[in-house]
Amino acid sequence: MDTHQSFCEKFFGEIMKTVHFDSISVLIVDDKKLDYTGSEIEPLWAFKKFDVQKDSIVAFNGALNVSIKNMKDLKDIKKESKHGDILIKSSNALNFIVEHFDNPDLKMIYLRQRILVSIAKDVIENIANKKLERIGDDLYYRNGKLSVSIACRGISSAKIHLGINVLNMGVPNYVNTSSLDDLGIDVNDNTINDIMEKIATKYGEEMDKIEKDMRKTMYLI
Repeated sequence: MDTHQSFCEKFFGEIMKTVHFDSISVLIVDDKKLDYTGSEIEPLWAFKKFDVQKDSIVAFNGALNVSIKNMKDLKDIKKESKHGDILIKSSNALNFIVEHFDNPDLKMIYLRQRILVSIAKDVIENIANKKLERIGDDLYYRNGKLSVSIACRGISSAKIHLGINVLNMGVPNYVNTSSLDDLGIDVNDNTINDIMEKIATKYGEEMDKIEKDMRKTMYLI
């Protein structure tokens, strides 16, 4: 049976919920708002911010405000830079930052990104009892873009960011967007924290199960 520990820990004076699997740690920041600016995608952010020195997924709620200098998607930069300096924005979003240190290539981290987005889709559909559409790494509700995401790698690790609109406010006026609120979800703090925890924990479970499966499979001769 797969087991893990779930409890609250204190990081730099703040109490946060953590779930420790053998191969990855899950951290839920449920007692304060944190904004995503794009700098959080840089290597070792979770270690610097929360003293997590292993593969991790960190979930938090706050605004999205990403300037061009912090964007990693060159296609989006070239296509949308005419609209100003802040291209990725939302007044209220769920954010997930993933970091893996097993030196995955870019294809591997994009595959892990798709797993994270698919998990988010399942969790949200189960709560809202409504269907979403996934196109690549994006989620849509009634043709409105519900999420943003990027996967990238550096020298020591690879990272993923997934952002999901809680409210359809403060978003780019040239993009047709949607939100958890549009899905009829009661976006109070308890519900938002529950969604964050379910998505992040299920991702941790999936990654840890893959690691265990790798260590039980006999190789081909």
